[in-house]
Amino acid sequence: MASRPHEIIPEPAPEPLPEPVRYRARLRLSSRSRLALCCLLFSALGLAALAQFYTLNLQYSAAVIAAGVGLWLLLSWAIAPLRREILALNLHAQNLQDGSFNTSANQLQVTELKPLANSLTSMSAQLRAERASLYQRELLLDTVLQSSPTAFILTNHTDTVLMANPAACQLLHQGKKFNGSKLFSLSNLNPQLHQAMAAKQQGLIRFDSSVQSVWHLSVSQFQLNQQQHWLYLLKPLTREIQREELNAWKKLLRVIGHELNNTLAPLSSLAFSGKQIAERQQQADLSQLFDTISERCLHLNQFVQAYINFAKLPPPQITKINWPRLINQLQDQFEFELLGDLPRRDWLADPQQLAQLMLNLLKNAHESGSAPGHISLRCIELANELQLKISDGGGGIAQQLLDQVLVPFYSSKPQGSGIGLTLCRDIAEAHAGSISLRNSTVVAGSPAVSGLEVTVHLPAATDKETIPTSDRH
Repeated sequence: MASRPHEIIPEPAPEPLPEPVRYRARLRLSSRSRLALCCLLFSALGLAALAQFYTLNLQYSAAVIAAGVGLWLLLSWAIAPLRREILALNLHAQNLQDGSFNTSANQLQVTELKPLANSLTSMSAQLRAERASLYQRELLLDTVLQSSPTAFILTNHTDTVLMANPAACQLLHQGKKFNGSKLFSLSNLNPQLHQAMAAKQQGLIRFDSSVQSVWHLSVSQFQLNQQQHWLYLLKPLTREIQREELNAWKKLLRVIGHELNNTLAPLSSLAFSGKQIAERQQQADLSQLFDTISERCLHLNQFVQAYINFAKLPPPQITKINWPRLINQLQDQFEFELLGDLPRRDWLADPQQLAQLMLNLLKNAHESGSAPGHISLRCIELANELQLKISDGGGGIAQQLLDQVLVPFYSSKPQGSGIGLTLCRDIAEAHAGSISLRNSTVVAGSPAVSGLEVTVHLPAATDKETIPTSDRH
């Protein structure tokens, strides 16, 4: 088969170069100038017609020129409202461009421009309302960010902090603002938090802190102004986790208490019957054995009842506290010194539960080995809370144990049950408050003595709406 000759494809002809665009200078005249030019042209045509058909003299020429000037004045007067309206509309449009939405377009006698003026006025009102709504939303968002216990940190692609709310400043920089700083160059940044934030690892983080030790880190990435940004959210979960742990302990205590009571009741009955039989048979050793069993059953029953009472703490019955009566009840049980004045404002709480809380704290203070003269109570009224401080001179608690004394069943006493301070914390949280402990070195009325200071924080509005729902059941 003969091979086909190669086809020769002609090259496309080069496209002609575009001719350079020539811009003609255009004379831009204002409306008044164009009107004057038209009147001048009219006068020139009138003079030309006069010279062509009539005799050109001074009187006729002056009349034609006067007619042109009069026409110019008449037309200027006629279009003056239009010019003023257009000027007002231009000014209104410039105000809208500059962000001033409080002006309106002047509506004169030019009917054709009224729809445009109405549209601009309606646009101004709509933009004004939207700006007011946006401002209110920004104000609400800023209020939420400033008052939220969740720490917010916003950084750009270079890890420069653009925004940090007060909770973040308190957590990461001892309450000082650090906007504009590099996030990972902060000297007070916790090593565990530094590692989690650098790795963008979301989840629970535990700090070595006695106030808020458990936090949840959430990291989000988004684009803003065509740049990458990171939003870090740190939510405190210590109170929630402690409450859930406490509820779990209470459920366990109720189950264990029920089973122990079902066992102790027949044991006590059998021990009592055995003792009577041993006494009739005059077997002293056997009778003493049954006495020991009965005593231990009684002691174990009291021990179980204490835990059951803790697990069945009823919701607080809120009422106004009678402070003189409460202090007298406390002083009838334990000796302590009242420092300062009693609260002057009306504070709402459950009197019985608050008295139980204070009795437990005073009992612990006396059992710490402190001299009675070193035990004191001070009431401090703040704008948003009441602080009840109980101090002793019993030497305090080791710093590493301060976080554990509020855990159920933990006790530093050989014969302690581990529910005293836990019950105090439960009562305080049932009133939407809290309890904190710290070692102190100064006790009023005595030389410098080391001891423990326990502070009960009760909020100002301890009504039923402020009590956590989980603590009412």
